[in-house]
Formats: sequence, C-alpha cells, structure tokens
Amino acid sequence: MKNLPIVDKNSKYVVSAAEMKRCDKTTISHFGIPQDVLMERAALSICKYVKRALPPSGKVLILAGSGNNGGDGIAAARILVQEGITVTLMLVNHSLHEKGAGSKRTSACNTQLKIALSYGVNVIDFNTATLNTEIKKSNVIVDAMLGIGCTRNLEGDYLSAVCEINYAREDFDEKAPYVIAADIPTGINADTGQVQGQAICADETVTFGFLKMGCAFYPGASHSGIIHIVNIGITEAGFLDEAPEFKYIDIDDNNDFAKKLLPPRNPAGNKGSFGKVLVVAGSKKISGACIMAAESCLRSGAGMVKIFTEKTNLAAIQTLLPEAMTDIYSDEAFESKFEAELTEYSEMLSKSLEWCDAIVCGPGIGKGSAGKSLLETILKNGKKPLILDADALNIIAEDEKIRKLTCEYNGEVIMTPHLAEFSRLIGKNIHDCRICLIQEAIKLAKEFHASIICKDARSIITDGERNFINISGNDGMATAGSGDVLAGLLGALVVSGFSCELEAAVVGAFLHGVAGDMAAVKNGRQGMTARDISGSLRDIFSGKMM
Repeated sequence: MKNLPIVDKNSKYVVSAAEMKRCDKTTISHFGIPQDVLMERAALSICKYVKRALPPSGKVLILAGSGNNGGDGIAAARILVQEGITVTLMLVNHSLHEKGAGSKRTSACNTQLKIALSYGVNVIDFNTATLNTEIKKSNVIVDAMLGIGCTRNLEGDYLSAVCEINYAREDFDEKAPYVIAADIPTGINADTGQVQGQAICADETVTFGFLKMGCAFYPGASHSGIIHIVNIGITEAGFLDEAPEFKYIDIDDNNDFAKKLLPPRNPAGNKGSFGKVLVVAGSKKISGACIMAAESCLRSGAGMVKIFTEKTNLAAIQTLLPEAMTDIYSDEAFESKFEAELTEYSEMLSKSLEWCDAIVCGPGIGKGSAGKSLLETILKNGKKPLILDADALNIIAEDEKIRKLTCEYNGEVIMTPHLAEFSRLIGKNIHDCRICLIQEAIKLAKEFHASIICKDARSIITDGERNFINISGNDGMATAGSGDVLAGLLGALVVSGFSCELEAAVVGAFLHGVAGDMAAVKNGRQGMTARDISGSLRDIFSGKMM
C-alpha cells in the first residue's frame, strides 16, 4: 500500500462503534487502564463544557442511561455537585430500586450510581411530567443516555426523553436550555449518522478519544452541534495492529493549510516544470464549465493550462481567461461525421495528450457524439493522470464499451461523481446509495483501479484500500460549477509532487471545502457562486486566510 506522507501526517481517525469499543476494551485489558479511570476522565471532560455553558447560579439536568454512557453522566453529576453546582440526575431506562442481577445497569454504571448517591446527588427516576418540570428549571441539559449504542429506532423511555427535550427547546425559543451530548447525541447511529426515529438536537457534543462516524456524516453532524474531541486516555495505541478504516484531514492552524498540505515548490522552477494540464471541457451549449475548471487549475499552481473545447467557447475563454491556451473543435463535424475534420481533431487531441502532464475531462462536454469521441480518444491514447468528472462519468455509466476502456486506462485515474452520478455508475437510485455509500465507493474504486471522490455533504475518498472522509465545506457549495472548480484543482494538484493520486484527491477535496468555507464567509452561503470558491483557492495558496 502506498504511503501518503502529507495526508498521514495531517489526518486523524474517524471510528465506527465497533472500532471504538475495540479500542476501549484494549485500553482496559491490554494496557491495564481501569475502566473507572476512563469514566472519571470522561466525566471531567463533560463537566468542563457544562461549566462553560452554565450561567452564574445556573442549574443542570443530566439524563443518564443504564450503560457506560450513563455512567459517564452519573459521574459528571457527582463532580458538579461536589463543586457546588445544583444538579438533578434523571435515570432513563433504569430506576433507583433496581438491584443485583435484575438491574439493567452495567457494572461501571452501577458503581457510579452508588458513589453519586453516597455524595447526596439528587437522583430521580424518569417520568415525562417530571422531565418537563426539570427542563423548565434547567439551564444546561446533559444527554448521557445511549452514546454509541444506538443501532435501532428509539422506543420507550429513551424515545419519550428525546422527544420531550427537543419539543421543550422549541417552545422555549431564546431561553431554551443548552444541550450537551456525551460522546454522540442519543438517537444517532454511530456508524452511519442516520437518525433512529428521533434524536437529540445538541448544541455541543463532547466525544471521547476519536470523532465518531455518526458525528461526521449527516444528519448526525447537524444534530451534534459544536464537536469537542477530548482525550480521556484512549489513544491510537489501543487499535494495536488493526487501524480504523477511515481518516480525515485535521489541521488546527487555519493559516497553515497550504504550507502543511502542499508539496514544496521549486524556487528555480518554470512554467513547464510546474505542470501542464489539458482540460477537455465545454460544448456548444456550455461554456462556463471549461472556464471554471481551467481557471481553478491555474489558480491552484499549474504552470500551463490548455483548454480543448468547442469553437463557440473560444471568444469567452480569450476574454475571461487569456492565460489559457486553446485547441478547438466543431460539434457539427462529430454530428455529421465529417471524416477529414474528425481525423484532424483526433490528431490535435493526441498531440495535446503527449504535451500535457495531466488531463481533466468531462465538465460540460455533453453526452453526445463529440463528448463520447473525445473521451474514447483520451482513454485509448492517454497515459497521464486523468481526472474524470461530470459528463465523462455519465458517459461511462451509460456506455459499456467506454466503461471497459476506463477500467483498462494506462494511467492513474481520479473520478469525482456527485451522488446522482455515483448512483448511475453503480446502477442504484440515490436513496439506496446513501445507505451503502461507503461499501459501493470502495467497490467502484476497485473496479476502475481509481481514486474515487464521492461528492456529498460529507465526501468519501477511497482507492479501494485507503479511505477518507472530508469534513470541510458547507451547503453553499451546492451550486452549479462547484464540481468544475474541484476538477481543475485536482488537475493542478496531481502534477505538484504528491506521492500518488489518492493523496492529491484527499488534499484536493479538503482544500476545495476550505475554499468553500472561506467563500461562504465572504459572500454568504445562499449567494456564493463557484467562481467565489475558485477565488478563495487563490487566497489559500497565497496564505491569505480569514
């Protein structure tokens, strides 16, 4: 497996419930850290953020389930009481009178409850009416009901508690109590981020050890609020020789993205040594795609960019992007099959394929005869790193011959489907895709021997062996041309000195999201455009971060 020195240095694990439980267990059994110590440190972390949110003389309501997540909450209640804070601890799905073998509580949770009672913590059993009363008296609510243990739709006391908290907060408006979730909001599936019927809407989530998949993916991410990843003594060592399946880029210093994530540039380099990128994009009806992809490529460090496009786009390119070179063709020649012209265009494209160091193909080329012919020529004759986007992906999904050529391409490939394009490539509807996104992305990467960026609110990047989630970006990026900007960015990155195309793909997806976040600050999410994202790329690479 190829090493990814830049990405590996700047990334962290995001874990499933099973991976977290395994690491937790190993920390206790292999390294010998007692569970009570881990629970105490988790509780202290919860208390830290409770005290930050709590106004003077404020009151805290903690809802604790019967598992170890509940034990964290019970321990937090006791610590807060010891510091003179007024706390009500409500037991959910278990009760004070439970004892011995008949109790639903885990051993650690039961121990914490005994300690809390001995310190005089106000502990009450769950009751809907009582909960409503307590909510009205509380400034901060701590959700320590289920943690990563939610795998099916909520029912019983858990469902009632979640609904009452969410409904009450809506009624309170600006005076609503502040909600902090312990590890992950109750009702969120820790592996998928899906809401299991109902889920707590938290203002903050204090998660232990590692980011959970359920907090990374939507809708779980939107239920988690501000996420704090805290160290309670469970570290990467706990995975032993079996590392988690997914990672994500994480950089603390926002002003250091380019320095940390990009290969160093040669101070004695020239436009040729910084990479020549061929952008095969645009058609008679679509001119913006080729301009946005090429502009992004130039802003992202490529030394030279040539656009291969339909002749009607030439005037716009010369006006808006005079830095780009051009080769042009005529749609009519492909539609009417003028052999002499088609031969000329094929030879022109073949020469450009020899000239370039990387190829971007697909934005705006259409699915007609011209788009298919250009893509086929590239797949048969190209040997350079190839970024396939937009219409190129739709052609591949519809044409078995071209799909086979893509699998056999004699060079590295990055494919960048959004969810609709992804669904066409795997032959499933979009709804079904969301359920099996990870598995199908890995499968697709293996089929095409490619790096896949499945673009969504949380993009998945994989080469079939190494897997990443991108957590940068925002909903303002759901705008026409955003994908063209990413394609151009990737074209520049694959010629900039990364260890392999997967590393360029991971960094590209992240920086594209960061540029989108910067554009949202400048222009607002609702009003931002793809070219705003491209403009922010210039700021990233120049170090002018906000």
